[in-house]
Formats: sequence, C-alpha cells, structure tokens
Amino acid sequence: MGGDPDPLDQRLVQVAFDLVDAEGLERLTLRRIARRAGVSHGAPLRHFRGLADLLAEVAARGFLLLSEAVEKSGAQLPPGTDPLDRLHAAGRAYVETAVAHPGLFALMFRPEHLDFDNPQLASASTSAFEQVVRHVRAAQDADWEPERDTRRLAGSVWAAVHGLATLWSQGAFTGAVPGTSLDDAIAITLELVLGDRRGGTHD
Repeated sequence: MGGDPDPLDQRLVQVAFDLVDAEGLERLTLRRIARRAGVSHGAPLRHFRGLADLLAEVAARGFLLLSEAVEKSGAQLPPGTDPLDRLHAAGRAYVETAVAHPGLFALMFRPEHLDFDNPQLASASTSAFEQVVRHVRAAQDADWEPERDTRRLAGSVWAAVHGLATLWSQGAFTGAVPGTSLDDAIAITLELVLGDRRGGTHD
C-alpha cells in the first residue's frame, strides 16, 4: 500500500499494541482485535496479510519505543559524559523499558508470531541494534575494548542486557534471587559486562 497510512490501519495496530502490552499474546486473535476496534471480523484482513503482519507493526512500535528510551537516557546526561557511562545508561533504559512493557517486549523477540517481510519491523529492529553499535563504538573510541570487533561486542552487550530484561520481566530472576532490587541487578550486570570504570576514571 502506498501513500499515507489508513486511519483504520493505525487503529487496528493501536488496539493490538494495547492488548499485547496489557495482556500478552495468549488470547490475541484477529477477531478479538477487530471487536475491540469496533469493526467487522473480516476488516483486519483487508488491511494486513494476517495476524503476523499486524503483530509485526506492533513489534515495530515496540522497537521504536525502546530506541526512544535509549535515546532519552543519553539526552539526560550532561555534555562530555564518558561514552562508557552513556552505554551504562543505555543498558539501564533497555531493561527498564522491557520491565515496563513485558507483553510487548516478549512479542518483539518471538519470530514465530511475526511477519519479518514487514518493512516497518525490519527498519525499526535494525535501527535499534545500530543504536547499540553506535554506543559501543563510542565507548571503544574512548579506550574500552578497542581491539574487539564492534558488532560482535555490541551483540554480546545486547545479549547480557537482554537476558536480564527477559528474566526480570518474566519474574524468573526474583524467583531465583529473592530480595534483589532491579537497580542492583542492572548495576551488577552492567559492571560485569562493561567494567566498573565510571566517569572516565580507572580504579
């Protein structure tokens, strides 16, 4: 489809987004989305190839939300902040966003539910990872792990932060390690992955 998005397209995506964010995927169907949007049961299929295509649009919004949170985390730091501290802040923003939106976060990384031919999803997910790559590259330029391949390093940083976000969102972390605060879990994870150099100084 070309031109501006159809208002009904956007309404269906918003309804699906709200349902996933509030309740997760278990009971989500095109019929339920259509009923909540106040349209006929067949209406979604006139605008999307199927549920996986509609959910890909929802996931794309999730990646945009995640990217905006990471961007905001950097904007809140003063000019001249050490790049490794910026990477710490980005990791914290990633985990906090995931914990705030567990249903949406789970969808974003469930390929069996998504149509990866959807261009919005492809663009938003790629941009989100490139944001991590840029943060890692800046930290490397400031002498953090400068010899390592940037994309591989970014992938490993992402994996560690994503793992904490997933375990915390599902309640598994607190089940295994009761009494741990999210702040403590984030701090320990980031220090293990990124080191404890803060503010441009070395211990």
